[in-house]
Amino acid sequence: MVFLTSLIIVIILYYLQAEGLIFVTIVAVAAELINIFMTQTLSRSVEKKATDKFKIVENRYASQIAVLEKMIKELEDIQEKSVRKILKANLKIKEYEEQLGIIDPETNQDEGAQNEEENASNLENNAPNDGKKEKPEKFIDLPSGSNRKNLPI
Repeated sequence: MVFLTSLIIVIILYYLQAEGLIFVTIVAVAAELINIFMTQTLSRSVEKKATDKFKIVENRYASQIAVLEKMIKELEDIQEKSVRKILKANLKIKEYEEQLGIIDPETNQDEGAQNEEENASNLENNAPNDGKKEKPEKFIDLPSGSNRKNLPI
């Protein structure tokens, strides 16, 4: 386009010389207008193609998200059913333990759990204490495996 415009301008200037400047200006302005319209048309075409391409990608991801949300919903339903089954099973276990006499129905506590609590309290009371307070651990800002020395603070 630019080459053809330049060629026309040179021909007009060669034949008309001084009077041709007006015609050359008109031809240059017309060529610029044509160039602007062609650029605008091309940019609209490219924009439309890009929009169509991204719509396809967007629709594909939207369908994937819908499938994943459906799958999440199904898994949540399965989890709810499992939790209900486990709760029912735990209630049945407690009922059977009460029937067998493993659990005291009045306190509703397992004998083994009572023994564990007593053992834990005994260990805390019998722990040797020489009157020394334990020093808190030193704060280290280095990652594990670091070869850098600690700062002398």
